[in-house]
Amino acid sequence: MKLPPRLDVPEENTGMTERLQEKRRVALIVLIQRAVRRPYLFMAAVVLTIGAIWFLRLAVEEFLLIDRLVNVYTNDAQVQMDAFAIRPAVTAEVREVAVKEGQVVQQGQILLRLAQEDMQAGLAKAEAVAEGMAQQVQEMRQEMPLTITRAQQEVQRAEALVETKRREYRRAQELLTVEQDRIANMLQEYQASTEAARARVRASETEQREAEMTLQRVQSLFTGGIVSQDRLDTAQNALTRSQAHLAEAQQQLRQVGNPYPSRDTPYMVRVYEKDVERRAAEVQEQQAVLELARTNLHLAQLGEQRLKVLEAKQKEALAEVDVQRLKLAKTIMRSPVDGIVTYRKVEAGEMVEGDPSNPPLMVLHDPRSRSITANVWESDINRVRLGDEVEIWIDAFKTSALGRGKPFKGRVVYINPATHSEIAALPPERFFTRREQKIPVGIAIEGEDPGMRAGMLAEVLIMPSSRAVAEEKK
Repeated sequence: MKLPPRLDVPEENTGMTERLQEKRRVALIVLIQRAVRRPYLFMAAVVLTIGAIWFLRLAVEEFLLIDRLVNVYTNDAQVQMDAFAIRPAVTAEVREVAVKEGQVVQQGQILLRLAQEDMQAGLAKAEAVAEGMAQQVQEMRQEMPLTITRAQQEVQRAEALVETKRREYRRAQELLTVEQDRIANMLQEYQASTEAARARVRASETEQREAEMTLQRVQSLFTGGIVSQDRLDTAQNALTRSQAHLAEAQQQLRQVGNPYPSRDTPYMVRVYEKDVERRAAEVQEQQAVLELARTNLHLAQLGEQRLKVLEAKQKEALAEVDVQRLKLAKTIMRSPVDGIVTYRKVEAGEMVEGDPSNPPLMVLHDPRSRSITANVWESDINRVRLGDEVEIWIDAFKTSALGRGKPFKGRVVYINPATHSEIAALPPERFFTRREQKIPVGIAIEGEDPGMRAGMLAEVLIMPSSRAVAEEKK
């Protein structure tokens, strides 16, 4: 193997290099001697070396400096769990407290027992009312068809009687009309007969006066010997005949003086009129009976409406029974979920009120619903997206004093549309101060639960997706 040619170094340069190395060795020896004579300098050097190593570890391995520039970091985070406040729904005395604070409970497990006497009495009363309403509804359902049928029959009977009375009334009116017509005809005949008899009387009286005047004239002439005895006898015979005619006409006039036969008098007309009035009154009376029957039928038909009202009241009574049963069931308070009793402020013998505004008697937390709520600065929230991966460090589970340890994994599942100050409903400040706000972000924790507790403090590091980073660069 052929070696490269050796370069010749001037002797002056070689001497200078050796002198520099010698000076460095001397300076190092001097420093070592001083460090030996002065130990605190040696300890300071060791501390500085360890600090530099620790800082480099945090900067490189724990990503404290780099991650805050690339990812979204916040130490304003807490472990959250679904909390269930246990409040009584009824006012009663506490008979038994079946769990203790910190106890693990199963869903449906009994937590409290309240006194049941008042609820049992209320349930018995509600059941009695409901039973009475059911009896009324049943009786009305049975009676209503019979009542309607009877009412319909009464209406039909009343309508038939009204029609009968109306026919009798019309017949009485017809009889009265016939009688009135007959009497009117009789009066007309009487008036005609009377007028004819009076005319004959007047004619007979005229004839008698003329016969008397003729006789007087003939007697005067006979006395003077102008006429014969035969003419005088003729005048006397004529007067006698006229007197007979007058007597006959007067007799006929007297016979015409009674226009009604003995059985046909105006009294019969009044009888017929009374009969018509009586028939009309009977029609009106029967019409009133018909209206009453129709009213009863209408009331019977309205029984369906009353039945509906009773059925509604029955439903109300049954609902009250359900309410009382629910109250009775609520005297035994059970756990709504599998969880842990994190708060208990009740003892046996206390009186509790069913007021939802009162503080809870117990609080349960569901460890299965654990999550992280992190408050992210509004200047960083634009880089956070749903589904972003998250690393979580919980203060209670740090594995070393010089670092945060191995993080838990999670994902962003919720970004609140309002800032933390809006959610907290803080009163408005008198003078507006511009300060950066924080926005709550919900993070689901992946993996097993090492024993997290609600309210534990945490740090989170959100790794924005590539799309969010690209948008930020734009």
